[in-house]
Amino acid sequence: MKAVVLTGTGGYDVLRVQERPDPPIGPGEVRIAVKAAGINFADTLARVGLYPDAPKTPCVLGYEVAGEVESLGDGVEGFEVGDRVVAGTRFGGQAELVTVAASQVWALPDGLSFEQGAAFPVNYGTAYAALVVMGSLREGNRVLIHAAAGGVGISATQIARNAGAEIFGTASAAKHGAIREQGVAHPIDYRTLDFEREVMRLTDGEGVDLVIDALGPTSFRKGCRLLRPGGRLVMYGISENSDRGRRDIPATLKGLAKMPMATMPWWRSLMMMNENKGVFGLNMLKWWDKEGDFDRLVEPLMADLGEGRLQPVVAEAFPFERAGEAHQFIAERRNVGKVVLFPG
Repeated sequence: MKAVVLTGTGGYDVLRVQERPDPPIGPGEVRIAVKAAGINFADTLARVGLYPDAPKTPCVLGYEVAGEVESLGDGVEGFEVGDRVVAGTRFGGQAELVTVAASQVWALPDGLSFEQGAAFPVNYGTAYAALVVMGSLREGNRVLIHAAAGGVGISATQIARNAGAEIFGTASAAKHGAIREQGVAHPIDYRTLDFEREVMRLTDGEGVDLVIDALGPTSFRKGCRLLRPGGRLVMYGISENSDRGRRDIPATLKGLAKMPMATMPWWRSLMMMNENKGVFGLNMLKWWDKEGDFDRLVEPLMADLGEGRLQPVVAEAFPFERAGEAHQFIAERRNVGKVVLFPG
């Protein structure tokens, strides 16, 4: 099979299409002929050597795919060869074939493309974990979503919109029309405005109930200050320190030292109680390690996906041979929605 192989860490040219053995299939597993594979922030971090949980290179990345069932292992029920499906993959997804546990496979609803399917499991699961499981999202809550035009940002906007939240979202001005269409009531141009001041202005100094943020230490601190009593900040990435695709260890370490959790040791517990705020960290791979899957985050969304209340947005699909260009497209923040790969 053909696969996008991360041959080392560095620039976009370390991603190369190579021939690899077809993956074996065992009891309780499903082998999928991949039609589209998602690219996530973790993949871009792995490429520059800033994702410690990535496999040792050379390796095949990829957390999610959409395609057709190619074969079934013993004991698998509920699927047939040829079924259209989406799946979470513990790496290995950016290939023509991938084998996964049947528990990580869901039917792809009619009317959705394979590209849309590949934009679903990780982005929407992450957004659900941040907003609902950790963030206790409720109707009428004020929610600030950073990078609202990105894959997770659009997913989170749709979930928050369906819950009846008032949504604030950061994005460049050129993307404001797109995020308004998804449900952002208050687009904020992070390039020309200080989002902390703007949110406080828009809320008459009250702040928000929930902030979800994958940007980094600087915005984490601002997000904490924006929370009104009972507010929650959910951190799920540090793109601020990815340095536009280059490995920047000093900046990353410096940034991590400024993260809210790093400034909240046990002796500050009383201060935290007095502030009446909560800070959460979210790592989907660690979640998967602990629970063995992320069904708890995806299954609650399947009905809304099937009924069209959730509509994955694909910015662009690149063939495997242009995987480096796809990473650059993301690094340059040109996407509105998810970027996916296809075998070509």
